[in-house]
Amino acid sequence: MRTIHFNWIFICLASSIAVATAAPAQQPSEPAPAKLELRWEKTDTSLALLNHNKVVWRCVHDKTIGKPYMRIGLIDGTELTRPYPIPKGYAKADHPWHRALWWSFKAINGKNYWEENQRGTEPVAVKLTAQEDGAARIDLEIAYHLPDQPPVVTERRMIRIGKPSATGTYLIDWQATFTPAGKEDVVFNQNSYGGFAIRMAAEFCGDNPQQVAAWKFLQSDGDAVGDTHKARWMAYQGIAQNGQPAALVMFAHPDNPRYPAWWQSRNQYPYLNPSLTCKEDFTLAAGTSLTLRYGVLVHQGALEPEEIEHAFQAFAETNAAE
Repeated sequence: MRTIHFNWIFICLASSIAVATAAPAQQPSEPAPAKLELRWEKTDTSLALLNHNKVVWRCVHDKTIGKPYMRIGLIDGTELTRPYPIPKGYAKADHPWHRALWWSFKAINGKNYWEENQRGTEPVAVKLTAQEDGAARIDLEIAYHLPDQPPVVTERRMIRIGKPSATGTYLIDWQATFTPAGKEDVVFNQNSYGGFAIRMAAEFCGDNPQQVAAWKFLQSDGDAVGDTHKARWMAYQGIAQNGQPAALVMFAHPDNPRYPAWWQSRNQYPYLNPSLTCKEDFTLAAGTSLTLRYGVLVHQGALEPEEIEHAFQAFAETNAAE
């Protein structure tokens, strides 16, 4: 498998969805490029990209709350993920442990790591690299453990966010490597959901009376019917709160075990999750590692399945990060 520089990956993706970068301004589904005014906002617990002083995305790695997560949105600041923490009075306050874009196994060695009552997933080391063009890399070392007990699993997470195009398309390349912390095997227990997951904004459910089109799921092999799917990628698209079409696509990399992935999707509270353990346990032997890699494509505008497939193929041809 050939190696392609991450910025070149994004160029391939942008060119593969040319409708986003070259469509006439009069087409409402494809906004005209606007001058970007990007800047970084960095704190002790987060890194955010802002455009015209509005947050495009924010990655949070707060040790006091555990479970690092990422809020993502469009280039104009329209948020596509449900805010976390959930604002008071928010339309869809169910499942408070759903943290925008995040990672959490359901159960490890028979112990629950999913719900909010189990916060034993904390960053122990953080490295942030932000570039002037809006691209970034976030490196985290994460420990999985029960309260006041030593870690059972460690994770090395690398999140690479591509620079946004003139129309706001950008790619999140999320790679996680898991290693048993001790000398015993580790079992990620079977569950239909768990792992890499995204919770979308409540407005996508139709709570907003101004919604002009229903959001819908789409999978690589056709319309997404039901809650469980096996696919290379899945998309969720419709009309965003800014009144413009938008799409959010998740890719499963072909190098992942059990590829194509099993996915869980929910319409009643918009949620999407490729689950490694959807059908059976996954045992990670002591002394070995497991690397899983996913992509998230954020796009202002509508996407045809062929365009998504081209973007997926560009992502699939790249190697894991060093």
